[in-house]
Amino acid sequence: MAVPKDLVAASATPLILSILAEGDSYGYAIIGQVKELSGGQMQWTDGMLYPVPHRLEKQGLVQPY
Repeated sequence: MAVPKDLVAASATPLILSILAEGDSYGYAIIGQVKELSGGQMQWTDGMLYPVPHRLEKQGLVQPY
């Protein structure tokens, strides 16, 4: 069963924050973790992922290095 796009978009921020709460990570690792955690149902692209951390950085929720 495919995950609806609106659910994917709505879950992006909490998923990324949850993954980062476990430790530092980088884009492709996050994409892989999302795929693994969803049993392959959510397959993000880098184009879908990267705007989210940039937004989280502007909100002061993450710090890139």
